[in-house]
Amino acid sequence: MHFPKIPIRWEGILIALTMLCIITTTSGQVTPQTDFNQPLNASLLREDFQAFRKILAENHPDMYRYRSRGSLNRLLDSCEAAINAPMTLIGFGNLVRFAVSALECGHTSGSLPGEIMERYAASVPMFPLKVWFSGDHAFVLCSRNENVPAGAEILSIDGVSLAQIHRRLLQYLPSDGKIQTKKNATLNNDAFLFLYNFIYGPKTSYNIQLVTPEGQPRGITLEPARFENTGCPAYKTGNNTRPLDIAYPGQSKALLTIRTFSKQRIMSAGQDFPAFLETTFGALRQKQIKNLIIDLRGNGGGDDVYGALLYAYLTGEPFRYFSALRSLSKPVMTADDHPGLAVQQPAGLHFQGNVYVLTDGRTFSTAADFCAIAKSNARAVFIGEETGGGYEGNNSGGSVRVGLPHSGLQVAVPTIRYSNAVKPAREPGRGILPEYPVVPSISDALAQRDPPLQKALELAAGK
Repeated sequence: MHFPKIPIRWEGILIALTMLCIITTTSGQVTPQTDFNQPLNASLLREDFQAFRKILAENHPDMYRYRSRGSLNRLLDSCEAAINAPMTLIGFGNLVRFAVSALECGHTSGSLPGEIMERYAASVPMFPLKVWFSGDHAFVLCSRNENVPAGAEILSIDGVSLAQIHRRLLQYLPSDGKIQTKKNATLNNDAFLFLYNFIYGPKTSYNIQLVTPEGQPRGITLEPARFENTGCPAYKTGNNTRPLDIAYPGQSKALLTIRTFSKQRIMSAGQDFPAFLETTFGALRQKQIKNLIIDLRGNGGGDDVYGALLYAYLTGEPFRYFSALRSLSKPVMTADDHPGLAVQQPAGLHFQGNVYVLTDGRTFSTAADFCAIAKSNARAVFIGEETGGGYEGNNSGGSVRVGLPHSGLQVAVPTIRYSNAVKPAREPGRGILPEYPVVPSISDALAQRDPPLQKALELAAGK
C-alpha cells in the first residue's frame, strides 16, 4: 500500500496562502461563511471546535508525539473555554490555527476556506512591505516607498518590536516539533502579511522604526496597501525549472537538484524519477565524479518510495528506511502494508564519493526523511538550515479533510505515524541540523547570492 506524503497545497492565485488556507472537498454539505467580519454564534463555534477535536481524536495517529497528553488537552480545553462570546470567522480561524500549532505536527492544518482568503486578499489592505525573516530579525525585501530602502531592518511596528511580533506569529503556524525554520519559510512566502492582519487587525496606518542598510535609524508612517501591490520583482531562477536536474559546476563535481519527490509533479513535467536516477548515477560513474552536491532546498516532499530510492544510490549496503508505521486503525504495519518497512537494497550504480546536501526550512516530509537516513548513517555532510521536517519522523500519510459544519473552516489531519530508521536523536523534536549552518543574509537575498551552494563547492574543492 502506498501512502503519498505530499503537503496539502492550494493551487489558486496566491501561492503565499499554502500554509494559511486550503480548498478541499468537505465531508458532508458545508456552507462556509462568506463574511469574515460577521460575528458568529458562540454556541455554534463551540460545536465546531468540538468537531475539530473529534476529528483529531478519531484520525490523528499520535497527537501527543511532542507534547504530553495533559499539556495538550489543557491547552485545547482552554481554547474551547475561550469561545464564550460571538467571534468573527477571522477570530475563530486564529483560535483553531493556534490549537493546530500547539499540536506541533507540520502535516495538520486548520484554515479559512479558500474563497474567503481570495476575497480577503482582494479587499482588505495590509502591511505594505514585503518582509523577509532571517532568524528573529526582519528585513525589507522590497519597497515602493523611497523612504524605506530594500535591505533595511524593521525594528518595530506601532511600538511593538519585530522580535515580539515574530514570536507571537510563530504560535499560529504549524511545524514538526520545535522546528522554527519551516515557520520562517512560511512567513517569508507572504504569509506574514495575512497573519499580521489576522492577529493584530487591519490598520489605517503603520508607524515603523527601522535601520537603513547604512546603519541610520529612521521612523516613518506608512499607509496600508492591497496585497497585489506588495509583491517584489520575480527572482531569476534560470531557464531550467524542471523538478529534476543535474549540472556539473566544476571538475569532479556534480550538482543534483531535486525540487520535489511528488510523482505527479515530476510526471507532469515530462520526467521519470527512477529513470532519471539511473541515467544520472550512470553518468556520475562514467565521468568519475568524486563530489556530489544534492540540493533539496524548497523540496516539500512527495512519494515515500522516492526518498528511499535516492538513498539506495548512495550506499553499497542494505539499509532500513522506516522502522515503524502505525495508524489508529492499524497499530502495527508490515512491509506488506508499505514497502518502506522492508529492508532496502542498494542500487547497482550507487555513488561512492563524497556527498553534500543543501537544506532549508522548506525541506519537508519525504525530503526530510531522506535527510534523516543520510544523516543517521553519516553518508552526507549537511549545509544550510535545519530541515522543516523532523529527524525522527512525522505524522503524515493520507489526510482526512473535513469542513467544520458552521464556520466552514477546513481541517486536514494525517493518519499515519512514521518513524524513521535512525539512531537516537541528540535533540528530540528537531529536524536535521547541518554540520555547516549557512543562512543567507538580506544582502545575499537582494544580490541573489547563494552562500550554501558556495560553501558546498568550497568543501568539495578541498576533497
